[in-house]
Amino acid sequence: MDLEASLLWQQGVFPGTLAEVPAEAGCGVRVAVSDLGEELLATTLNFNEVDTGLHSQDEGADVRSEIFTVGRVSSTLAQSALQQVCTKLESFNRDLPGVVPAQPGTMVPNLELDGCSVRHGVFVVPYVWGEQVPRFSEGGRLVVMLQLVLLTDEEYEYATTYGVPALQQALGEQGVDLLDWRR
Repeated sequence: MDLEASLLWQQGVFPGTLAEVPAEAGCGVRVAVSDLGEELLATTLNFNEVDTGLHSQDEGADVRSEIFTVGRVSSTLAQSALQQVCTKLESFNRDLPGVVPAQPGTMVPNLELDGCSVRHGVFVVPYVWGEQVPRFSEGGRLVVMLQLVLLTDEEYEYATTYGVPALQQALGEQGVDLLDWRR
């Protein structure tokens, strides 16, 4: 799926108007953002080109992802988070193909996000659409949306100790505002 097709597909999936932002020098990951009022949504447009080793037996297709995140942050910060995560996944998979899949439960540590207390990412099933995660099939590929949630050091440590499902339950019980990247 090319950039234009990805932007068009995702425009029909997300609220607001997605606008592609200029890529940072040396980074191949393209990002679009949508101002949702108090929050900003940022999504990748071409991460579906990265093979992270997932395959759907039911669909008979390789599974690829586009990654999105939401927060009360600037466009620059959200773009940086997505680009860092994608760069880490690309480098992991270049060295050890298929070992670090872009799928729910995968954690990506040690991000550099200026002015934020969140420094780590975890992929979750997007709860935005309930049980119906948007998907796009094309040429033997199934592209699905994957949500990136940013974590503090303490939350990351909890997840590595007790597991991502336990973290998600604890965050929900405590009413943690996941959109606040300075929590």
